[in-house]
Amino acid sequence: MAERDTRKRQVRCLNCFERFAPPKGVDRMACPKCGIEWRLTWSSSDSVKIRGPVWSKVKSGAI
Repeated sequence: MAERDTRKRQVRCLNCFERFAPPKGVDRMACPKCGIEWRLTWSSSDSVKIRGPVWSKVKSGAI
């Protein structure tokens, strides 16, 4: 059961498929492996999902 709860707090980068766990409540975070920044949404206090990339970072070539 603990593994399942841990998995709920993680997201999988849609660019490199690496799993990472953002701190609770953050609405943006960059993947620690590839650096792509993602917009996040929290459906409950412990369940996070990726909404999409931060386009301003992608288009400006910051990555």
